[in-house]
Amino acid sequence: MKREILPGVTLTVSVMGGYSIERDGEYIGWIHASLGDRWNAYVRRPGSSGDLVGRYAQDDAVRAIVAAWEAGAALPNKCRP
Repeated sequence: MKREILPGVTLTVSVMGGYSIERDGEYIGWIHASLGDRWNAYVRRPGSSGDLVGRYAQDDAVRAIVAAWEAGAALPNKCRP
């Protein structure tokens, strides 16, 4: 299953459970179920296991990951801190 949440931002079922978040084909984070209708949202940070952004409803979790990704300053090698 793949679903576009925002223009260029897709939610795809992950093989690890939960969903992967991609923006224009770049993997930027993931979500997995928490309690009730809440999802734990993580933004990808190269070289680490990622950063917890918070717990949200599914679409809001994706938006939070996109905002966290955009807030990171791009490094010269195009990775994020």
